[in-house]
Amino acid sequence: MQVELELDNANREVFPGAYAEVHFKLPASAQSLRLPANTVLFRAAGLQVATIDSQKRVRLKSIVQGRDFGTTIEILTGLEPDDVVILNPPDSLTDGVLVRFAKTT
Repeated sequence: MQVELELDNANREVFPGAYAEVHFKLPASAQSLRLPANTVLFRAAGLQVATIDSQKRVRLKSIVQGRDFGTTIEILTGLEPDDVVILNPPDSLTDGVLVRFAKTT
């Protein structure tokens, strides 16, 4: 994201028109979660994520997005910390579908 910053340049160390890369360290909100950006489904009903319930069925949950960090996004509401979220869900995924977990090595 491009921003414009003002700084004291009395010593003329920064040249006019110069560019710099700046990283802001912002504190995370205690009530928010972060997810990889590729977990979000963009639907007519709004932003959703696909979760798996205790019966191994897909549950689509509507979310409210906070800040976008590029590869991750902040989730303000709609998820609980212990929700199991599907990574890279297909657009055709629907609520209530039974899923199987693949074994990882």
